[in-house]
Amino acid sequence: MSGKIPQWSYSRLTTYEGCPKKAYYSSVKKIREPGNKYMERGKEVHKNCEDYIRGHIEELPTTQLKDFQMGFDELRRMYLEGSVICEGDWAFDKEWSTTGWFDPDTWGRAKVDAFVHDASQPTQARVIDFKTGKYEGNQESHREQCELYGAVVLARYPEVETIVTEMWYLDHNKIERYMYNRDSIKARKEKINDRAIIMTTAEEFPANPSSFKCKWCYYGKEKICADRYD
Repeated sequence: MSGKIPQWSYSRLTTYEGCPKKAYYSSVKKIREPGNKYMERGKEVHKNCEDYIRGHIEELPTTQLKDFQMGFDELRRMYLEGSVICEGDWAFDKEWSTTGWFDPDTWGRAKVDAFVHDASQPTQARVIDFKTGKYEGNQESHREQCELYGAVVLARYPEVETIVTEMWYLDHNKIERYMYNRDSIKARKEKINDRAIIMTTAEEFPANPSSFKCKWCYYGKEKICADRYD
């Protein structure tokens, strides 16, 4: 049985787990938070990455991106060879089988910045996520995001046995890597699956107010939420 939020993504799930009421305003009432300069910069950087990999621009435009020059050059070469997918929109049903982004049976969604799958090494694959903003304090959340990528790839590509997921922290010249196989991903997949079931079957969305969270929450600041911490 589906609840009021029948589809999930990692960002939607973490919003719900942080404060169900916030997820209710965003995903049920469809009250969208306005963009900010950090979001706009993130979109711009991601577009620059994609444009360079696809060969639409000849030079990486910022110093931060040039710190990853060798990596981007490899992705650009492999894209021309047909081994890289940019900005993949992946959707799956409750059995984790591939479906369309807006199909009626869609249950989960994941957006992938770069997916590397070389036909000469069909049992191996790589997912890369380009991150802007802070590094410290986000590692645990980003590791869970990598686990989701690993689970989706291994469900989507039955020939793949090993998946490497990478977080490229573009503002910090850092890369975090995680490797999974079908055995190591099983328990992680079950855990995130159970968390997603809780959210996608929820009918009630209680607030989880605190002075810190409500201070930075759009729905609290705009006094949309009556349960905000004052």
